[in-house]
Amino acid sequence: MFNAKVFRTFIGSPGDVKERNVVRETLGQWNAKRSSPTNDVAFVPVTWETHAFPDLSGPGQPLIDEKLIRASDLCIALFWMKPGGSLGGGASGTAHEIEQFRTANKRVMTYFCQQKISGRDAVVYRDEISAVDNLRRQLQGIGLVGEYKSGPDLKSKLLDALDDLARDIVGG
Repeated sequence: MFNAKVFRTFIGSPGDVKERNVVRETLGQWNAKRSSPTNDVAFVPVTWETHAFPDLSGPGQPLIDEKLIRASDLCIALFWMKPGGSLGGGASGTAHEIEQFRTANKRVMTYFCQQKISGRDAVVYRDEISAVDNLRRQLQGIGLVGEYKSGPDLKSKLLDALDDLARDIVGG
């Protein structure tokens, strides 16, 4: 048994992203295989599906902000074709969550899915795809963003990124 620095890791994405479970599983695998007395870091996944409960005391996003985002240390955000539900003013819920983390000086790791989009979806979701492209350009103006082509590709990239992050934490 050992004490670890636990990082509550918020997983944010619009509903079209299928790899949310890949992130959760990768965090668990990283903890099982790489967390140790000499690498005393652990990443605990936090999602609205697992950490929020029905609550009609106010709108959903402010409740998520208060109960999940403020209590989390790190954000892993994923995008594919859609930017996410609008909160008004043009911002999506996931973009809002990224900004909440950035405003609090917490690390955000953002990945964009590069899976092929069908011709039908490219037409149906044209405006949403354009909004995701605009968000990507905006975030690239702020820092580094990642890409992935499949669940296994995302897993590999996340394991490497978590290794780097753990080295920063342990060394820092």
